[in-house]
Amino acid sequence: MKIACAQTEPKLRGIASNLDEMKRVIESCDADLIVFPELSLSGYFFLSRDEILPYSLSTEDETMKVLCQSCKDHKKAIVFGFAEHSGDKVFNSSVLIDRNGEIKGLYRKVHLFYYETVVFSPGNLGFPVFDLQLADGETVKIGMQICYDWRFPEATRSLALRGAEMVVMPSNIVTMTGLLIDTLRVRAFENKVIVVFSDRVGSEEREINGKKENLGFRGESCIINYNGEVLSRCTTDEIATCYATIFPSETIVKDVNLYNNIIKDRKNSMYYL
Repeated sequence: MKIACAQTEPKLRGIASNLDEMKRVIESCDADLIVFPELSLSGYFFLSRDEILPYSLSTEDETMKVLCQSCKDHKKAIVFGFAEHSGDKVFNSSVLIDRNGEIKGLYRKVHLFYYETVVFSPGNLGFPVFDLQLADGETVKIGMQICYDWRFPEATRSLALRGAEMVVMPSNIVTMTGLLIDTLRVRAFENKVIVVFSDRVGSEEREINGKKENLGFRGESCIINYNGEVLSRCTTDEIATCYATIFPSETIVKDVNLYNNIIKDRKNSMYYL
């Protein structure tokens, strides 16, 4: 299975131009699955629910249908982040669309970061796992996380316990800590799952209480194998796409040796939850 991380630079409030860029990537990218960043259509740095509401979509929105059609036309599956309008709530969500243009999965960000806590409602779907069928008929089990979820090992472990072979992570990371990529490698290794981390580049500036605040986005999108090996990686500051060929079925057996299995060896009764 060939995976791509599309490291883009979404424009704040630029739904039309951001949609055009996503369509261009879908058309030109040689991969079975393309993973885009968090909030790929709207941009990131909103300060209130009312402000982002005009740039939020439902899964039935015309913009969503355009992306579904693009996937169908080019026989590509995608995951991307978007502001989801559902009822009277707005969620920071990601969606999985298959190569036939059908929506196969929806995730709503559980762990909200900074101004997201006043812009979005917390995710209420938990950490589900979805089946994605490939061109050869094989099925891959995919779990989704978004950005700040990376800080919480329980999130990735929950997906692994539900059978995820791959965890995809649309992100808008602003931290420059050197532990980010190392932590993602650990998440892959400790759960024996493939991690696909798609971050954005560029910056967004807003005025808050009379002072300008600039968020610079990290980039460094990467694809990490289940043993913690970084298979492919983008730079920190360029619009780019990184690729890797992966073998999801190799993640299924969690045995370490004849006697140990990283899932079966867990001692739930001993953990503080």
